Amino acid sequence: MILENKKKYLSRLFKGEIPLIIVFWLWFVFISICIEICLQVNLIKFESEYLQFFIYFMVLIYSIAIFYITFKSASKYTGLKVWSFLAKIIVTINLFFSLALIIEIYKYYFLEDYLIEKDIEDFKNNLPIQVDANSILIDIYIKEKTIFYVYTLIGVDLTEEKSKNIFKKQINDSLCDSETTLSLLKKDYILSYKYTNENDEEIINIETKKENCGDSIYDLDIVSNLLEKQGV
Repeated sequence: MILENKKKYLSRLFKGEIPLIIVFWLWFVFISICIEICLQVNLIKFESEYLQFFIYFMVLIYSIAIFYITFKSASKYTGLKVWSFLAKIIVTINLFFSLALIIEIYKYYFLEDYLIEKDIEDFKNNLPIQVDANSILIDIYIKEKTIFYVYTLIGVDLTEEKSKNIFKKQINDSLCDSETTLSLLKKDYILSYKYTNENDEEIINIETKKENCGDSIYDLDIVSNLLEKQGV
């Protein structure tokens, strides 16, 4: 009997037969606040990115359902038309926000290139940065699979070819030794380092690919996989 009554109520709800005031304030406002509280105070634990994506996907399904229900109920509302119009506008905005959120979460967790681009854009807001006594990072940007770094060199003489070769080797070695840049190289990114003088004249351009680091860059990965299989 109770189950039958619930089915009848849900049927009336989706047919727009439930009053708009109940649909809007109970099914939309109250439930939305409850969902937001649960998410904000971490009552819903995200043990993995897949779980988080699933939860926000369910929120999107709810937003689509409440959008449909509100429009059905608003079309049968006999009071002031302005209230039914406002209800439609609010649930429409909510649906767009939910859709935008699920797209951002999908990009963040499942589109690695997007995440790298976003990190670069965020980092760019902090420039220029004094890296050491002789170099200032003034720009960083990404184009396809190449990340470009632009530095200003101070007090470094690279007029001789020998000095340039030594400097280039030092940069390549440091990139191959750094865990952060090495992870980018393993993902087939190219790191392009452009150095200019204080007059913005190019001194040297250094391009580093994973091939520059040799086959040994995967040695640690092989060891880690072996240890993991052995339960260490």
